[in-house]
Amino acid sequence: MRAFNEVYDNVLGEIPCANTIDLWVRKCGLSTYEQNISDLSGEKHCLIIDESMMLGSNKLLLTLAAPAVPTGHPLRHSDVTLVSIDTAESFNAERISKSVMKTAKKAKRKPDYVITDNASVMKKGVRLTGFKHHFDLGHSLGMFLERTYKKAPDFQEYCKLMSNAQASHNMKRMAYLLPPRQRTIARFINLDNWVKWSGKMQEVYHTLSAEEQSVMSFIPANASLIDELSEVMSCVHYIENMCKQKGISKENAQKCTRHIKNTILHGNERMRNLALQIINYLHEETAWMAENETHNISSDIIESTYGVYKSRKSLNKLYGVTTLILGMPVFEKLSTRESARLYQIKNHIEKTRVKDIKIWKSKNLPENLVSKRIKTLSNQACF
Repeated sequence: MRAFNEVYDNVLGEIPCANTIDLWVRKCGLSTYEQNISDLSGEKHCLIIDESMMLGSNKLLLTLAAPAVPTGHPLRHSDVTLVSIDTAESFNAERISKSVMKTAKKAKRKPDYVITDNASVMKKGVRLTGFKHHFDLGHSLGMFLERTYKKAPDFQEYCKLMSNAQASHNMKRMAYLLPPRQRTIARFINLDNWVKWSGKMQEVYHTLSAEEQSVMSFIPANASLIDELSEVMSCVHYIENMCKQKGISKENAQKCTRHIKNTILHGNERMRNLALQIINYLHEETAWMAENETHNISSDIIESTYGVYKSRKSLNKLYGVTTLILGMPVFEKLSTRESARLYQIKNHIEKTRVKDIKIWKSKNLPENLVSKRIKTLSNQACF
């Protein structure tokens, strides 16, 4: 902006400092957040709920509202609105239920359904509200994969061999061939990368040098497992593409079921067990739906929302959840060029005062540990 001013005779006027822009973001965020609730009253919508990992000494529970009818593509930030922000050291079913009911009361309209992951606390919390409930597709498929493979001896051994290769040859000549690092958390939701790597390594193994073949000898030794996992992940991709793009319906569930029956249901025993778990899930998710209904069934967008927030928050974990979370409603409104053109920044800044942010913070956010540390240490006598 300063360079622009220099070239075009100070056309932008005085340039605001970083602190001013930060304050504008929080002002716009609070104004937008309060407006989001009132905008729901006339629309059919669903709610997407999830809690974060620990942020400082607390967890963050967010609720997004999305169109009840799928838009023809996976949900984007421009499709959803942040309608509830809640923090606590931990969340039980009763607190989750109260949060959902509070959102529905403010919106003056019940959600058509609610989407969450498979956590028992979420399942019970939504059940207490009496609202219809979908379990997220990605988490559910990951859970079925975990049940099938986590304790399988050949799977455990193969993962161990990949980890050993990664640890022994990292930053060495062989590093360019090493497998992607396996995730500790949500490993079975993210199998895709190293299964693809395994399949590619199997294809090019004969072209490697003798030294490289020696290090990667565990690839041909586990060829049957790699082929099995490749077929399983291919089937999982088909289901995810179908249901995330077009939504879940009785018709789409039947198409997925037919694909499963034509692929992994013809495999070995554990592939068949996995197939039956997925088929049962698809049946349960559509059993209460009308014949012509189509619903969203993915909570990927709320995982992305947490990712955006975590990438912007302080690296100091003691800060926990701060009013920076108010930046997320603004992020959604500015996520596309079309929605950004309609966003009235000036109006939002003018209608919100610094005092309003402080009041909202005192009512909704706990004292962060950095503030507590400063207050405590400043009260100590100095000797």
